[in-house]
Amino acid sequence: MPDTGWALLGVLIFLGILGAAGALFAWRMAVREPEREPRIEVLAGIGGGLITGIAVGVSALFLEQALGESQKYAAWRANVEIAASIPGFTPGDHDIAGINFSAKALHNADLRGADLRNAQLRDTDLTGADLSGAELQGANLIGANFYEANLTGAHLDGAELQSANLTRAIIDDEGTTFHGATVDKSTCWPDGVMQEKVDSVVVRNEGHDAFRGGERAPDCTLWKNGDRTR
Repeated sequence: MPDTGWALLGVLIFLGILGAAGALFAWRMAVREPEREPRIEVLAGIGGGLITGIAVGVSALFLEQALGESQKYAAWRANVEIAASIPGFTPGDHDIAGINFSAKALHNADLRGADLRNAQLRDTDLTGADLSGAELQGANLIGANFYEANLTGAHLDGAELQSANLTRAIIDDEGTTFHGATVDKSTCWPDGVMQEKVDSVVVRNEGHDAFRGGERAPDCTLWKNGDRTR
């Protein structure tokens, strides 16, 4: 809220206290001195009017603040949706549900603990991104680039990882999960990945005998073609 808004709110609260005090005084007079009825009615009316006015004013202030915040969020979201490249992207306190991140360059993005369940991240470049603890269940990660991304504690259960590049991605042997994730022969796993993680995925169009559920760096097709970061 702007400084002027806080100042006005302070004035309204002060007037509200005066109104309440006036109403209380009128009530006490009505109890002790019923013969002063006209004066009591005036004081009560003034007090009641002040209190009502304060309530309306405070409500208007908070409504204005809420509308301002809503407009700021709408502008932020629109900028994210139309941007092709957002280096160091971080959502902060913003809600990113429903944003389509497909084909965006999000190098070194800070998405720690982000809720990206069922998110659209097809062909998204997440080189060096921090996705530790992120919820990526059911996300569309086809062709996504996780080169040197931090996936410790991330949950990719049921995600689509066909042709995804996990070269040099940091995977936690215990916390990172891929149960039911969909991969194909072009999925590039980091060197040293636990075989049980690979065995927990669903393989599409395997068609080769090298490494079940994809390839392992540095023998991935991505590396053989000289395009290490996709």
